Amino acid sequence: MIRPGDHLKEGLNAILRHKLRSALTLLGVVFGIAAVITMLGIGTGAQRTVLSEISGMGLRNILVESAKPEVRKRVSGTSRSHRSRLNYGLTFRDADQVARSLPAGCLVERVHQAGQPVTLLGKKSSAVVLGVSPEWFEIMMARRLDGLLFGDLQAKGVHPVAVVNPAFLEANPLPDGGLGRMVRIGSSYLEIRGVAEVPAYASRPHVFLPYETARQILGGVQANFEAGSTEYTYTELGRMVVQVADEEMVAGVSEMIREQLTRTHPDGDFAITVPLELLRSKMRTQRVLNLVLVSIAAISLLVGGIGIMNIMLASVSERVPEIGIRRAVGARRADIVAQFLFETATLTLLGGVIGVALGYAAVPLAGAFMGWQGIITPSAVFLSLGVALATGLLFGIAPAVRAARLDPAEALRRG
Repeated sequence: MIRPGDHLKEGLNAILRHKLRSALTLLGVVFGIAAVITMLGIGTGAQRTVLSEISGMGLRNILVESAKPEVRKRVSGTSRSHRSRLNYGLTFRDADQVARSLPAGCLVERVHQAGQPVTLLGKKSSAVVLGVSPEWFEIMMARRLDGLLFGDLQAKGVHPVAVVNPAFLEANPLPDGGLGRMVRIGSSYLEIRGVAEVPAYASRPHVFLPYETARQILGGVQANFEAGSTEYTYTELGRMVVQVADEEMVAGVSEMIREQLTRTHPDGDFAITVPLELLRSKMRTQRVLNLVLVSIAAISLLVGGIGIMNIMLASVSERVPEIGIRRAVGARRADIVAQFLFETATLTLLGGVIGVALGYAAVPLAGAFMGWQGIITPSAVFLSLGVALATGLLFGIAPAVRAARLDPAEALRRG
């Protein structure tokens, strides 16, 4: 009986005897496995990025914010001055009604959004300004990086202090880290007291003020200049965050809030974001995308497998005399099948290893192009190598069986 090691040695010798042909045969498997690794790496990276971003909003949270209605109803204005004011969005009464309707254990936190220009060291910034409470930082899973966050004292009165996020410091680099610096918002100056990372607001520069401070010194009026006219907008309450006691309550509470606000805001000047529903939707989309990407890689492997089958069939035709001699000296059909299967398995595994290496090089490049970090997991590597081996065995069966069925006498005569 021929040992597996002998079959492996024969397979390597066959590959080395026809280097160019073996290399060309490997290309389909190499690119197919590289595609599998790249697709899985990008898919895993995208999934973790989306999961991190949406989870940062709080899976038990419901985010409600004011939104400009499609049909704008100006409540005041004169044609002479070309000025108008648009009142829209949430009100304090909305927040109170929602709070009264919530089940036990739920919270409502108000957020004031100020549309005022931000200036630091004479340089304008595109930062978003939000007035928040100390509890808001807890609900939004904020992490203090430096300095102090707001306490109950700052929450109750007007205190010119601010907390910024890392994106603000990246956009406005300061040698001392920013603590103690004065930032101008509108016509008011506030001292930067802390730096906090808020996952839901990590991508853009943000400045966080105590809620009452933002209301009192910044107000809710914003001026927009367009085509020679000035439009003033007023929003009493920019946003509110509702946190429920359990994720199972999210769907029901969000629908209740939507029904309440629809009755009091027929113009639809509000928007509701449910991170849990958004996460589930993104995950469904990601699963479909992964299926499409893996299908594309599978087509490449199919082409590579067909190429392997053709090459192995040609190899059987070339090695008819060798097969006849082996059968004449006592080799069984099973030995011939094993010999050719080991040869195709060795060929595809070699292509799989090269493909994995190519995939490792391609994932960072593809991730940089698509805007997120690709992640290659050990399971993806083993899956890819397993697929390569399965491709070799699947497409190597037909040539192996054909070789084993050759009549020894006929094979010797043809030699």
